Amino acid sequence: MRIALVNPPAPRIVFRDGYCSSSSKSGYLWHPLDLLVQSGILTGRGHQVILVDAVASSLNEEATINRVSAFRPHAIIGLAGDVSWTGDIHFWQSAGKRIDAPLILSGDVPRHEPNRAFQELPNLVGVMTDFSTEGAALLLENNDISEGMVARDGIKAPVSGRYWSSGPARHDLLDRQAYRLPFHGGLAFASVLSSYGCPFSCTFCNTGTLGYRLRKIDEVIDELRMIRNLGYRRVYLRDATANGHRKSFLELCQTWAKADLGVQWNVFCTFRPFDAELAQAMSSAGCRVVQFGIETDSESLRATTGKAFENEAAYAAVKYAHEAGIKVCGHFVLGLPGQGADDVAASAAFARKLDLDYASFNLAAARPGTELRTKADSLGLGGGDASTTGFVAGLADVPTEQLLRLRREAILRFYLRPRPLRAVLPDLRKREGWTHLHQTARALLRTF
Repeated sequence: MRIALVNPPAPRIVFRDGYCSSSSKSGYLWHPLDLLVQSGILTGRGHQVILVDAVASSLNEEATINRVSAFRPHAIIGLAGDVSWTGDIHFWQSAGKRIDAPLILSGDVPRHEPNRAFQELPNLVGVMTDFSTEGAALLLENNDISEGMVARDGIKAPVSGRYWSSGPARHDLLDRQAYRLPFHGGLAFASVLSSYGCPFSCTFCNTGTLGYRLRKIDEVIDELRMIRNLGYRRVYLRDATANGHRKSFLELCQTWAKADLGVQWNVFCTFRPFDAELAQAMSSAGCRVVQFGIETDSESLRATTGKAFENEAAYAAVKYAHEAGIKVCGHFVLGLPGQGADDVAASAAFARKLDLDYASFNLAAARPGTELRTKADSLGLGGGDASTTGFVAGLADVPTEQLLRLRREAILRFYLRPRPLRAVLPDLRKREGWTHLHQTARALLRTF
């Protein structure tokens, strides 16, 4: 069966994967994870696949539909997201008129509000609620609603088991030069997943609703070897919380180090459990940047959002990482309900006190599947985009314009410091580093 995996076009860089949609603040662009994982699953089942990432390839609607149509697909698996919903629906309606193939969607709105998608798209036969399963393939092969899928009639199939399995993703289907991250100095990188979902639950994040399952370590190492053979030297380990199961992640790092693959990587972790032993194991395996969701300097506010750890744990985690030679990126959420202007400024100051190498200041948004979204819906409000203006209206205690000004100040005061400047200096030894710095600066200027 020929199956087209499609990330629709958009007028700006948007992300729809991982059931969490947003737009890019500084020109960074990562791979559409849902489609990438499915490429490995479908290829392993003998299907022929293409992966059309219209965002990465800067394709418009016509060019995207033409490329998919030329493949003559028997089915299409695509993405749709809250921040680009109107345009996504228009694209899928247009594609449905020209390409006679059943459609399966993944994304935050389809997963958490499937009726909205089914009402808009008559050729939609199913919604993927877990992109790490074979559910989409089984639906297309046998018309069976199995694990990780929702049917048009509302029938859902739950996912069970502690592990998920997949052959190596089809990294060869993507334009390696189209994707960029601030941590790899403009060099090409590949995305790999070693665990699905998150074992924790935060009010502003929907990843904790997905469940949490591990991938077998030998499968991860096999995919990393394949990536190395394709010429990649950088990897983004795309786990939402890589150390959600500390023992398994430690074993992965130790196995990775023994494999001596010669790749450097970045990853998201949580502060607990994060200790010196784990940091050293990550470093030995090639980890060069670890990202933490710090969110706010307020311990009480953090606790109400589902992250009940003390600030001392943040200081300790940064210390362990730096001692292991790993740079640290902290992520902060500005404009959470109950957070005033002084609290926002205090969070920005906390980022500087932690002496982080990088910091990302996001605006609170009401993402599908979260408690904040439920509250926003009850008030008739939009969800907003964490990378642009946050809540459309009504939920944040700080007016949008003031919040945007506070974020601009936070970015400037953070990055005009010695440590962030030292963090990028090694990248400037190569031409790609200068190109990347130029692209990032241009993108950042557009946000001001």
